[in-house]
Order: sequence, then structure tokens, then C-alpha cells
Amino acid sequence: MVKIEEIASSRARLTIASLLSSRPRTLGELAEATGMSVQGVLKHLRKLDDAGILKEWTMPRGTHLRPRKLYFVEGRKVADYSQDGVIVATLGDARAGGNVRGEKTAVAGGSYDELDALAQDVMILRRRVRELSRKTSRMVDQVVDAETRITELVGALDLTEEERQIAYLIFGEDEPERARAILKEHYGCPDPEAAIRDVVRKIRSERS
Repeated sequence: MVKIEEIASSRARLTIASLLSSRPRTLGELAEATGMSVQGVLKHLRKLDDAGILKEWTMPRGTHLRPRKLYFVEGRKVADYSQDGVIVATLGDARAGGNVRGEKTAVAGGSYDELDALAQDVMILRRRVRELSRKTSRMVDQVVDAETRITELVGALDLTEEERQIAYLIFGEDEPERARAILKEHYGCPDPEAAIRDVVRKIRSERS
């Protein structure tokens, strides 16, 4: 079984795996989202393939979209909400200027009083960090559960492969403008508005 450490050993690979966990994407989408070259993305895709979690398939030509090779991570188990030097709930690097080598520095007041105050601050901050980590973990779980439900619902609809990919974009992207831009730039869709309108109309016509 693949370990998250194997993926998280590279920040770029973790980002790519997370993107592919939310929905299938083209090579061009991954390059744009990560700011990497296509060759760089392919290198990380090979690593994910070696780990046994990468899948790919070719979406045939449809009414709105041109044929495209799509990549995705099977199982939807990767979630990356890293910020700066912190990966998910992991503490970042020590701040510059910290003195951790025992070098003597000038102390304005009594050393004990300062140390005692700092120890109290550290204790309080550690408690806050642990609580924030627990909250972050719960929020990540909620996001993953919601994304999984979107995939299940879209997969259960009577849609063509093209319509299903458009539905993933409609309900998976944060902004509608972003979904339209992706359809046009990466799927060769001449009229994203019409494509989205047709799929939305078809989904709304279905009865549960």
C-alpha cells in the first residue's frame, strides 16, 4: 500500500496528486495549476504511476469537447491544504533569528522570569496549535467527504463521458469563471457557456 510519505516527499508531487484526487485533469491543466513545465509534470506522474495510484484514460470527442487524455488518482485519498512551509497540519521551519545553539545573548531582565514567561507562552501556543490541527483535520475530512459525494453523484447520473467531465468542472471548481476558462483552454471547447448550460439542463431533468 502506498504511503502518504512517498507522495509528500515532493511538494509538487503532493500538489499534483491532490489535484488528481478531486477530478480527472489534462496534462495542460496540471502544468498551469502547478506552474511547472509539461516535462516536469510528466516526471511526477511517472512517480505516481510507480506508486500504483495513477490512472489515465482518453475522453473521446463529444458535442462540446475535443478528445483529451485525462489523468486521475484512484481512491481520492490525497488532500493537500499546505500553506507556505507548512504541509497540512505540520509545523513549518523555525523562524529566522532564533537562537538554538546556546549562544549567549543580552538579557534585559531576570533570566528566570523571562524563561518562565516564555515557557507559559509556549504552553499556551502549543495547545492552540494542537486545537487548530484537530480543527484543520476535521475540515479536511469534510472537504474530502463532500468531494467524494460529488464524484458519486456525478458518476450515478446518466451522462456521456464528455458531460460527466463538464459536470466535474461545474461542481468541482471554486469559481464558475474558472470552469469556463478550463473548458476553453484545455478541452478545446468553443462555447463553454453552451456546454455548461446543456449539462446543467440535463442534470436538472433527472429525477432521484
